[in-house]
Amino acid sequence: MRQGSNKEKSSFVQSGFEFSKPSFDFTLKWFNFAFKYNRAFFEAALESYNLFIESRSKSIKSKKIRSKTRAVFDSTLRQRITEEDFVSSLTDIIEAWLDVIKFSGYDAYKRDSSEFLAVRSRLFEPYRDNLNRTPSEEIKITGKFNLHHYKPFGKIKHKTPLLVVYSLINRYYILDLMPKVSVINNLRKQGFDIFATDWGIPDFYDKDMTLENYAHDYVENAVNKIKEITGSDKVSLFGYCWGGIFSLIYSSIHPENVKNLILHATPADMHQEMGVVENWTTHLDADKIVDSMGNVPGWFVNSAFVLRNPIETFLKYQTYFSEPKSLEEILKFFWIETWLYDGRPIIGEVYREIVNKIYKNNLLIKNKMYVDHQLVDLKKITMPVLNIVGSKDDLVPPQSSKTITSAVGSKDKKLIEFPTGHVGLCLSQKAHEQLWPQVGAWLAQRS
Repeated sequence: MRQGSNKEKSSFVQSGFEFSKPSFDFTLKWFNFAFKYNRAFFEAALESYNLFIESRSKSIKSKKIRSKTRAVFDSTLRQRITEEDFVSSLTDIIEAWLDVIKFSGYDAYKRDSSEFLAVRSRLFEPYRDNLNRTPSEEIKITGKFNLHHYKPFGKIKHKTPLLVVYSLINRYYILDLMPKVSVINNLRKQGFDIFATDWGIPDFYDKDMTLENYAHDYVENAVNKIKEITGSDKVSLFGYCWGGIFSLIYSSIHPENVKNLILHATPADMHQEMGVVENWTTHLDADKIVDSMGNVPGWFVNSAFVLRNPIETFLKYQTYFSEPKSLEEILKFFWIETWLYDGRPIIGEVYREIVNKIYKNNLLIKNKMYVDHQLVDLKKITMPVLNIVGSKDDLVPPQSSKTITSAVGSKDKKLIEFPTGHVGLCLSQKAHEQLWPQVGAWLAQRS
């Protein structure tokens, strides 16, 4: 009887081991990833410290020392965490985590938690979307999502309406953060009739929507609605970040409906230049991520941005508040931080298509990408094109956007490289004094 008990125990242990194998693998790969990340972090800190000691010996001003040591830490860490060995450990831990999700029967929880987060987020939408925002009329269009209509100050000066096509990664209000740093307000004051997409908060049941739904159906429905409201036969498109991808697709397939095309920090040629996040993205198994999770959670993307440079993430608070700030400056900082971490789920199938077709295989810039059996040929984009790039953008590498200018078929095209980063293009005082009046003047001549 004792032997039987031991046999049963042995069987139970073996069964238990089999049961916990995905978790066991995840633990091993987590330690491997943590070791390599901490080693990269330590090497970056050591390089930064050595420069600090060297600079102190040369009596360099402390403010300049801080700037230089942080820059060295940043560049060293980025170099280390884009090396193949580290990236391999990152993809290993993500795949092991996805195996745990699959093994644990996560599907029901995934659906329910996604619905809960979507409902919770919608509860705050009336406050988040209206506090400090430019008043707008919400317009229903065919499909799930809506349009915002921002009427100009006084009389409309330009007959062609402008449709702002937002990204899917963060909330749309980055272009309308506060009255004094609102791109929407800047262009309204210049006399443009402005509409904007609001993709809302997707839920679990939206996970099968594709690029066709966004770039073809929804943008097309929005364009048709705007033409109906304004009586204009064409609409100018303004594509922000991934919204620029949708705008490129629509402008290629339906050039007859687009008067002008403005692209703002739009990633398209991922083989020209990659930042840290782009490098990691090209190594991920997007199929497995989407098949396991459905929609991609906002925290998943935000985690990548934090891992890219955690020191900068935390030091920015100390740096910003090291000197007295006005109430307006504090509010601006608060709203920027809110936007940065106000992640929304990215619809799974759209994420899969963009990662596989654009980030990995670079099909968009090669004119080899199909959307619903229709070839997206950038040479068919013959309307005037304005391409806006932040030369210091560390979220969308500048070179990945600049190539678009030469790829489109338009003869009337212009590239503006502005000396700021991704957020600075939208919110810096310099951009509102110099860049957006220039953009408005370019658009006014063609509207």
